[in-house]
Amino acid sequence: MSNPLLDLFLNFKSAKMIWTKLDARYGSDDGKKKYVVGKWLQSQIVDDKPIMEQVHMYENLCAEVLVEGMKMCKILQANVLIEKFLPSWSDYRTYLKHKKKDLPVQKLISHVWTEEANRLKDKMSSFLLNYVNSNLVPMNKDKFKGKGKKFQKLNYNLKTQNADNKKIQKPKAVCYVCSKPEHKAYQCNQRKRLVQAK
Repeated sequence: MSNPLLDLFLNFKSAKMIWTKLDARYGSDDGKKKYVVGKWLQSQIVDDKPIMEQVHMYENLCAEVLVEGMKMCKILQANVLIEKFLPSWSDYRTYLKHKKKDLPVQKLISHVWTEEANRLKDKMSSFLLNYVNSNLVPMNKDKFKGKGKKFQKLNYNLKTQNADNKKIQKPKAVCYVCSKPEHKAYQCNQRKRLVQAK
């Protein structure tokens, strides 16, 4: 006890009287109620922890408020919990607000558990899909855009050369009598003249 506080309670003879005066002045009932309600109202759901763990912490805060003798209906508890959802859960929050029936806390918690399980499943499947896609090398047609025409011309030239090479090129017949390429020896006019001269 500090000196100024001791001076206030020095005149009391018994410890019981000092205790009752301290309890009346700094009583735990009103202070604890305010503290518990403040904790309940200020609690927030964050991204760092699993949402179900935070929902259970919220349940414990509600139980502390009820233990202090304050009355609170289960629908109020559920609606306050809905307002504490993360911004990424805003579509789910809107869905719950537009439901015609009010959900008590226990039903809301089972809904939240199912929603979190579905979101984790979707997150895992999108992660696996991204992982598979990251290991595939996509064919980029634009990469060969300018080079494609050169390659096509080169391939065309090679194909025509190969086609020409495949044709059997017969050597042009040359007449061995007159050495001209336009005819063969048996058709040569000079040979006929030679044969007639003999």
